[in-house]
Amino acid sequence: MISTPLTESLGLRYPICSAGMARVAQSDLVVAVSNAGGMGCLGGVSFMPDRLRDEIAKIKAGTDKPYAVNLLLPDSLTTEDEAQWAPVRELWNDLEPTDRARLAGVEALLTPGAVAGQVEVVLDAAPDAVVLTFATPDWFIEECRARGIKVVALVGSLGKAREAAAAGVDFIVAQGYEAGGHTGYVSTLTLVPAIIDAVEQPVLAAGGIADGRGLAAALSLGAAGVWVGTRFIASPEAYGHDAFKQRVLAGAAKDTTITFSYSGKRLRAFANEWTRRWEASGERSAGFPGQYAVASTRVETGYQDGDSEAGMMPAGQAVELVHEITPAGDIVRNMAEEAQRILHALAQQG
Repeated sequence: MISTPLTESLGLRYPICSAGMARVAQSDLVVAVSNAGGMGCLGGVSFMPDRLRDEIAKIKAGTDKPYAVNLLLPDSLTTEDEAQWAPVRELWNDLEPTDRARLAGVEALLTPGAVAGQVEVVLDAAPDAVVLTFATPDWFIEECRARGIKVVALVGSLGKAREAAAAGVDFIVAQGYEAGGHTGYVSTLTLVPAIIDAVEQPVLAAGGIADGRGLAAALSLGAAGVWVGTRFIASPEAYGHDAFKQRVLAGAAKDTTITFSYSGKRLRAFANEWTRRWEASGERSAGFPGQYAVASTRVETGYQDGDSEAGMMPAGQAVELVHEITPAGDIVRNMAEEAQRILHALAQQG
């Protein structure tokens, strides 16, 4: 057993959380990670409210262990200002109906009122934790506190960590530049201790962590646990085409790139024809979330069809460490056992 403020607060066996990766992290992955002793996190941003309610029901039917839901709550998604939504809706409405149907995973981010619906569903379900990306609004934290829900903020900079700490979140995930998906500029090895020094809340480490060595290193830095994404893509329980998973197995860190071409924000994903053509064109991004509509079905064709030349396939530099498809529960247990061996050996040397 590795005891940290994370395991003690949430009743976990291991200080390991699977990242709330949009599309990838659905109920099967969440249940497998939570049942193994970690905490699975649902990529709640991928679901319209009714579907989100159904997905949470599947989690509750599959486990009685702690789980989390990831949401995006920046002002651009929670506003009711029609003028701000108009450009996004224009892009969305310009798509062919078949294209809109294939963009189910980002529909909520392009639909006025959908994120408010997600919030209602999550607060009603009262998961053990909610993980917030991009923003930590006071009103939402107060609602969670009233329901006994822990709030975790995912940040990529010291400034954002201080903002989240001041807002009163319970935990902070310090996500380094190595991480897949939306990420920042600072390496994990630098960012984690810098944030630990700056805030009172327990800090989790993210970015480049795929095995017990990464967990041991994070704990040695003073982290209360780890937030792991890329390693869990290569599991049977993760949603996504087998070609996506095989690319993770075959990939090297140099195969990933930072691109604005899919979401309008800094996103680490596998480089391909679309990302290269977009960067070469010098075209201006439509911003977040409008760029999803510009990218059109490319956002989903990686997950759905295994299209590696156009489809979005977020992945971190930890692809260097992933060599086989492994059940998510085994990933959790293997990571914890390896970290325990390493930490025990280091203690013996002392």
